[in-house]
Amino acid sequence: MVIPQSVWLCLLGGATLQLLNIIDGLSAPADRRPDFKSVAYYLVILFNLILSGILGYVYFDDTQKLNKIVYFHVGLSAPLILRSLATTVPEIIRKSNYNH
Repeated sequence: MVIPQSVWLCLLGGATLQLLNIIDGLSAPADRRPDFKSVAYYLVILFNLILSGILGYVYFDDTQKLNKIVYFHVGLSAPLILRSLATTVPEIIRKSNYNH
């Protein structure tokens, strides 16, 4: 299976966000610094990268040719997009059930 360029660029965007989070963590005061020795810390990074790739796969198909920055931006914002969808979609469903 060949991974499309759009998915690779989404993964690159997601990796960039994770690197920025690591840099922020390194420069944070000691009382707010993440536990870099924790496996859970790195699992979150891995899961966020996987989410970036999945979102790129779901959003884009091989026939679309968009600007590379669009793919990168989707990967960068994937955790936020998915968090927003997870909170918004159930609310929309609840509202539509009240109308029936």
